[in-house]
Amino acid sequence: MQTTETYSHGATIIQQGTTSRSFYVLEKGAVEIYIGDVLLNVIMYPGSIFGEVGFIRGTPRTGSIKARADTIVQRYDCASVEALIAHYPEIAAKMIETLASRLQRTTEKVSELT
Repeated sequence: MQTTETYSHGATIIQQGTTSRSFYVLEKGAVEIYIGDVLLNVIMYPGSIFGEVGFIRGTPRTGSIKARADTIVQRYDCASVEALIAHYPEIAAKMIETLASRLQRTTEKVSELT
């Protein structure tokens, strides 16, 4: 199921430690990713996916997501990754691309440290 949600600046979209079978696609605005009180990243490009790790793994959220500005997102609720692939194959492909890109950036950062 897909729904459009709107958040005001500063509103929490995802709370660290909670569980959910949903993930989000940024439509307009920007979000901040936190672990505890530490700001890790800002996502501001429309079409960007977030909240996918907890969705894929079915584990508690690893961080919190807050609206950096007035923000509009598409929330996708799926029972499983298989349901995502069946109902939203284009989103599943984008999610794989996003995860691969994040892994590549992390690998590059780690290799710079050695």
